Amino acid sequence: MGQEITSTEFSDADEKEFRRRLRTETNILNRWFQQERFEVPESPMCGLELEGWLTDSDFVPAPASEGFLAQVNDELVVPEISRFNFELNSIPAPIRKTVFSDLNRSLSTLWQTCTRQAESMGLRAIAIGSLPTIRANMLTLEHIYPSKRYFALNNRVMELRRNQPAVLSLEGKEVLRVSHPDIMLEAAATSVQVHLQVALAEGKRFFNASTIASPFMAAIAANSPFLYGKALWSETRIPIFEQAVNLGSFRNLDGSVAKRVSLGNGYVRESLLELFLENLDGYPVLLPDNYDRTPEELSHLRLHNGTIWRWNRPLIGIDSDGTPHLRIEHRVPSSGPSMPDVVANTAFFLGLATYLARIPEVPEDRLSFAAVKRNFFQACKYGLNAEIEWIDGKVWNLQRLVLDELIGPTEEALESLGVDRDDIYKYITRIIRPRVLTGQNGSNWQRAYINTHGANFQRLLEEYYQHQKQDIPVHEWKSEA
Repeated sequence: MGQEITSTEFSDADEKEFRRRLRTETNILNRWFQQERFEVPESPMCGLELEGWLTDSDFVPAPASEGFLAQVNDELVVPEISRFNFELNSIPAPIRKTVFSDLNRSLSTLWQTCTRQAESMGLRAIAIGSLPTIRANMLTLEHIYPSKRYFALNNRVMELRRNQPAVLSLEGKEVLRVSHPDIMLEAAATSVQVHLQVALAEGKRFFNASTIASPFMAAIAANSPFLYGKALWSETRIPIFEQAVNLGSFRNLDGSVAKRVSLGNGYVRESLLELFLENLDGYPVLLPDNYDRTPEELSHLRLHNGTIWRWNRPLIGIDSDGTPHLRIEHRVPSSGPSMPDVVANTAFFLGLATYLARIPEVPEDRLSFAAVKRNFFQACKYGLNAEIEWIDGKVWNLQRLVLDELIGPTEEALESLGVDRDDIYKYITRIIRPRVLTGQNGSNWQRAYINTHGANFQRLLEEYYQHQKQDIPVHEWKSEA
């Protein structure tokens, strides 16, 4: 959920004081970068957050997360912005040996706990990028999770938007144009966020590599082809979120307006500090809540950073002894379709980012940021069928590029990190490769189901739910005749 806050109403004095503290903490962070004070992990660390949905037994969204979370009673299962949603968190682990099998085991166990608890309440817990049965009249402030953070966020966004509604405009197989009066449209998009701890010296390369990897992750992990019953993009979740919190900020050199939710405004040139400087001077403060804490905790800097939703976001963590560390939060993959799929997506991202970050021929020198941005939206629209530009100067079919050029180096990169070959085989060779080869990711399975059975989204979710409960990877899913 992010940091909770103490108030939902703020004065001009609150904002002025917050900006003063934000500047002080950014100066502290600047000094830490100069001093190279950040923790250098023996092995890169990873973790993830997974967002899920609650529905009733007919797979209609159920605003029941308060009672559900109270019954689950696990600090790793937390609220999300709407009472239809919740979030699971993994315990961070070094990327080595059986890290992915261990993650799969712990994630599946926790998810099964959530599934059983939901069923005992007459509910269903589902991990999916966008729930096909959600409707606009369900996404109201009546169903916002009762947290000061979320109420304040809505108030501030609407204030900065001068109470103008968000307009969602999408053209896919069908066309959707709707307006929404608050930020609850954001709840229609649920994701997996992969966290990667990096050393200061590799921060720039890994962040840029994560950006370059984003189109591939959008296509491979796509699981949100429908919204409000309309067939839209392969990964509709990306534009949903971008348009739900559509707040302009500063202008880029090319004249475009920097958005609050985006792939970013360019590559990192020297260090991740640049992004926090951009936060300070480029983005209005949404939650000017002033904490009575020491500046070295960076409470205001971290709160502000948490309201700028780059698809790859830099994070500062503070260990119990006060030592800071750097993480990259990769926010591109959809939630679901199964826990083995989620783990395989995580493994593929970590391997691909490592490969791109450590090859001697720096990929960001050979592929412009503008090209990556085009690739990203092509991948969101067309999934594995997207045509994208690559570092060799050629235009590739994304599916063919992954199979011919990227899966092998991704497996080698994971092996270089110390991941066991059996784990690499289990999640990359046996899940990612056949998924890409067959083209059956979550979005394409959903589309094929509706093409075969008609627009019966409740029946789709019933079958989806049964496959998910059995931990079957999506490329093996069949549709009942």
